[in-house]
Amino acid sequence: MVEQNDDHHNHDHEDEHRESSSHSSVVAKKRQDAHKEKLKVAIASIVASAGLAIFKIIIGFSTNSLGILSEAFHSGLDVMAALMTLYAIRIVMRPPDLKYTYGYAKVESVSSLSEIILLFAVAGWIFYEGVERIFFKSIQPEITLFSFIIMFVSIGIDFGRSRVLYRTARKYGSQALEADALHFKTDMITSSIVIVGLLFVFLFHIPKADAYAAVIVAGMIIYTSLGLGRRTLDVLLDKAPKGAYQRVLEAVSGLDGVDKAHDIRIRKMGSETFVDMHIEVPRTSTHDKAHKVATSVEEKVRGVLPASDVLVHVDATESASETITDRIRLVAAETEGIRNVHSIYLSKITPTSRSLESTKEEVTNTDLNNNLSDLHGIKRGSILHVYLDVQMDRDLDLKTAHGIIDSFEIRLKEVVPELRDITTHMETETSESVSMGTEKKPAIASLERIRNAALSIPGVVDCKDIGVVYVSDEQHITLSIKIKSTPEKTIKTIEDAHGLATSVQNLVIRQTGASRVIVHTEPD
Repeated sequence: MVEQNDDHHNHDHEDEHRESSSHSSVVAKKRQDAHKEKLKVAIASIVASAGLAIFKIIIGFSTNSLGILSEAFHSGLDVMAALMTLYAIRIVMRPPDLKYTYGYAKVESVSSLSEIILLFAVAGWIFYEGVERIFFKSIQPEITLFSFIIMFVSIGIDFGRSRVLYRTARKYGSQALEADALHFKTDMITSSIVIVGLLFVFLFHIPKADAYAAVIVAGMIIYTSLGLGRRTLDVLLDKAPKGAYQRVLEAVSGLDGVDKAHDIRIRKMGSETFVDMHIEVPRTSTHDKAHKVATSVEEKVRGVLPASDVLVHVDATESASETITDRIRLVAAETEGIRNVHSIYLSKITPTSRSLESTKEEVTNTDLNNNLSDLHGIKRGSILHVYLDVQMDRDLDLKTAHGIIDSFEIRLKEVVPELRDITTHMETETSESVSMGTEKKPAIASLERIRNAALSIPGVVDCKDIGVVYVSDEQHITLSIKIKSTPEKTIKTIEDAHGLATSVQNLVIRQTGASRVIVHTEPD
């Protein structure tokens, strides 16, 4: 016997709610810690960039070196870029609201794109000035010891902060910090090129070497900016992370309860990944089971895409495991006016069964499914008859109820074309009120008669807990039987046990005249 405990069901949902709230709190704290660390790194970057820019501008103008000036403007641009990054990170810290329900994470990508545009502008100016000095102007740079010192100091500072920025950017998936890190990595390379140009001017007296170095710096800036620009546009255009789609599909494929996953959409916003997807579950599943399947899917997706926000839409679809009775119950459930159906029997109609003398061959769903063919266990060309009880609202008049039944039968034949005959028995919906009975102690002779009747059925090894209850002058008998489950495997399935219980039930009714007999089965 199975009892459904509503309190336990409610506690399950409360536990799920608490787990969900706890998960949200942990995610929120991690997000806050990430923002604090990103702010700290961004502020340090601003201070370093500002100091370098000032010194490079002073030395660049004093020595008339285009290479150093290009580096000075590049560092000045880094200050602007870092300020934009700082502003973007502060905006990103805002929680989602009614206007921006996904939050402000894409502000980082917009900031990154703005920095790239500025980089292109500076690279264009450096390239233009370099070409001017190579072909149209004759300018002699005045190289001093400070020219080299500032460039070597710049390389050292850029090396340190680029490592910190890259580490933080990869840790939290920040494109704005990645853009900053790229700037400083590029600065190291361009500073090295400028030093080479200065050496050619200082040692070999080739004044145009400084301009050539500046042009190379401009080319390097453009090249690296294009790569970051492509990644930034990918985020702004909601491109799925590489390999993410296949990883999600493989994670949920074959998951118990999921027939198919489709319409998977993945996009990245800052450090978070958003996943929207549809799953197909058997339409015979309960709402609670479908919810648990969806929760399992979410957990699987988070396993392959950490820090992801997953939304699962459940589609109830036809399943290959559906039986004919499943389909009948589904049609009944969607028919307005029908409360329930039960006592469903199917039979095959033989070619001779149209005469009064012929009989119908009664079969079960198991029998049908043993003859698996193209339509859920029914051989092509089979003709079936179904007869069942239909529970309806007790307040319906006969004409209205009959109209509902007609609609039900028409729809049933559409869903199961093999059904030719449908016989329905209309009855009112079973009352939810509980009838109180009076339990009486039966005579010893009555107990023995009931017990002997049960033990006379082959396979029953014991009978106990016999009770007699009178409800509105009707006699109800309850009893428990133990069924032989020895190595001979007398009882193999619940269906076998039900068959024995039915035999006991019918025999006790015949011998006692009871209105109802409830038989509980147990293994020995």
